[in-house]
Amino acid sequence: MLEPWLRGAGGHLFAALLGALFGSFANVCILRWPPSDEHPEGRSVVRPGSHCPACGAAIRWYDNIPILSYFILRGRCRACRAEFSARYLLLEGATALLFAAFYRLEVVVLHPFDPPSLQLFRFAVAAAFVWVLVVIAFIDLDHKLILNRITYPAIPIFYGLATLLPERTWKDGLVGAVVGYGVIRLVADGYHLLTRRRGLGYGDGKLLAVVGAYLGWQAVLVSLFLGSIIGSVIGGLWLVAARARAGKNEGDVPLRHVEIPFGPFLATAALVYAFVEAWLRVDFAILYS
Repeated sequence: MLEPWLRGAGGHLFAALLGALFGSFANVCILRWPPSDEHPEGRSVVRPGSHCPACGAAIRWYDNIPILSYFILRGRCRACRAEFSARYLLLEGATALLFAAFYRLEVVVLHPFDPPSLQLFRFAVAAAFVWVLVVIAFIDLDHKLILNRITYPAIPIFYGLATLLPERTWKDGLVGAVVGYGVIRLVADGYHLLTRRRGLGYGDGKLLAVVGAYLGWQAVLVSLFLGSIIGSVIGGLWLVAARARAGKNEGDVPLRHVEIPFGPFLATAALVYAFVEAWLRVDFAILYS
């Protein structure tokens, strides 16, 4: 009785709604966890409750429904009519789509004959991985920080969860975490020795350690390679735009003076790998047979 529902529209809708809810929570974490002058350790995600940043009015539960409330209120506070950032809506929608996509991947496409309990466990782990990467990416985008409070617990948690999956071994995650942190540490330290400037941060290595702990060392290499390509394209355009904006007011600004966080590109590449890993594994098997 449960299997037709899991494979049908009901299961996919459940995953999307869950994604929207966790996307809403991700917005709170992205806003409150980074340190500030007033809150060096970051802020609680529980207290105070959701409120308008402009007037401080509490946001009632019926005005805090993911995605839907934004359209009902037309993106404004009910009390003072101040505008809310459209990014809240976009992040909730993107997380909902990612959850639904990984639900379909784990339940319908890759493992249709597994017991429902194992299918749902696979989805739960994948959804948690998606959520962590979304939070890391947007905090890094806003603050150029990858927080230890996220990566330190995430590494052992995803390593432990991955070992419960039949296709993973305890060696996969262990080697993956070591390679993920080690390769970034080597590159960052080498760049610093050569240039006396900091390039990559150690936080990027901790992010890749999370990826490796869950998906193995192959995911680290693919994420680093693909993330570099994505970063080169998007980052190049970003640098040119930043130079153009700054040049209007302050004259010529060297491109090397503009900092670009690498975490969002690594996170994007890791999500791509997580989604296509099964097909890559088959292709590699054919290639080396």
